[in-house]
Amino acid sequence: MTTGKKLLTGLSTNVLVLGLVSLLTDVSSEMIYPILPLFLTGIGATGAVIGLIEGAAETTASLLKVVSGRLSDMLGKRKPFLTSGYGLSTVAKPLLFFATSYWHVFAVRILERTGKGLRSAPRDALIADSTDKEIMGKAYGVHKAMDSTGAVIGPLLVVPVLLAAATVTTDTYRSIFLLATIPAALAVGVLFLFVKEPERKAPRATGRMWKDVNRLGGGFWALIAVVLIFFAGEISYSFFVLQSQAQGMGTIATILLYTLFNAVFVLVSLPSGIYSDRVGRRPILGLSFVLFAVTCLVMASADGLPLLIAGFMLYGVYKGMSEGAFKAFVVDMVPQDLRGTALGVYHTAVGLVMLPGGLVAGLLWDAAGAWGTFGYGMTTSVLALALMLFFTRSAGRRVDVPSAPKVQ
Repeated sequence: MTTGKKLLTGLSTNVLVLGLVSLLTDVSSEMIYPILPLFLTGIGATGAVIGLIEGAAETTASLLKVVSGRLSDMLGKRKPFLTSGYGLSTVAKPLLFFATSYWHVFAVRILERTGKGLRSAPRDALIADSTDKEIMGKAYGVHKAMDSTGAVIGPLLVVPVLLAAATVTTDTYRSIFLLATIPAALAVGVLFLFVKEPERKAPRATGRMWKDVNRLGGGFWALIAVVLIFFAGEISYSFFVLQSQAQGMGTIATILLYTLFNAVFVLVSLPSGIYSDRVGRRPILGLSFVLFAVTCLVMASADGLPLLIAGFMLYGVYKGMSEGAFKAFVVDMVPQDLRGTALGVYHTAVGLVMLPGGLVAGLLWDAAGAWGTFGYGMTTSVLALALMLFFTRSAGRRVDVPSAPKVQ
């Protein structure tokens, strides 16, 4: 009990409530995501189509993130973007029940990711606004741990539904899509009632975008270059699911593997965030790139359950190390009044390369199987590591920017 309290020491109510909102949202989303590739193949989608859908959906979200982040800086308000974003995603999810073509799924995923695009950068900026700079990595680590706890719970809730079905069909998946709406709606309620805007002492961002671009600094843009290279080849979870299926795993076994990935993610996120506060973000991210390359090698080589288990676990370690560290790295390098803008640029950079990256991964899957897709991921991770080591040598430590007062 004492250990748990120490881990949460210094964190504001906003950080913890936003963690709960993400937990509930991920319970909903992760009831859907592990079965969505299986649903898509059941209605006739190929690997290339799945790559297109995922890439386009994430690109749509990411293009909006820079806009919502920028506007939240200019207005000095984050919460309206969160409520509208989470609300739109909640409305979109039950529409999957009516999908009879992969183009219907494409449209719903675009709508759902539009909600994510509205909320993500302002939410991450609100976490930073509500946290002392000395524990920024810890705050993002706690948020990602809670987020991924939802990703553990969500797939486990699906298993009884699948076991109860005499035969798993696309209609079985449709019933799960409806059930997934319940935790998403609860998340919106918690957000509306308990998240508060912190008092902002820093000035609002001006409307002069090009002036603010220069204020973001060279270290920030070097990091964005690394992001573009790396995320072009960060293989979607869909291909992990497809590889599991290709190696003879059934639907329930694949969902349990996906749950294992998220459980490891939870365990790694918080200690990695705390450690990045102590040693800097750059070493943590560099190690995570190496781990992703190893993950791709293991998944490409997987010919049965043992290597699949290893691959999904390594994927969880990589994700747990990298996601919070990336966001904290961005916040470290920019002025306080440009946090939303910078986080939006970061998220948008990720999305800009996910569409072409998803298409390449899908085409390689259709043409060369797992070795083609995961070999592509290995290549981009090594290139990104080299670029980061060369261009960000003086970055990765905290910079002295004003700390916003915490909301308790």
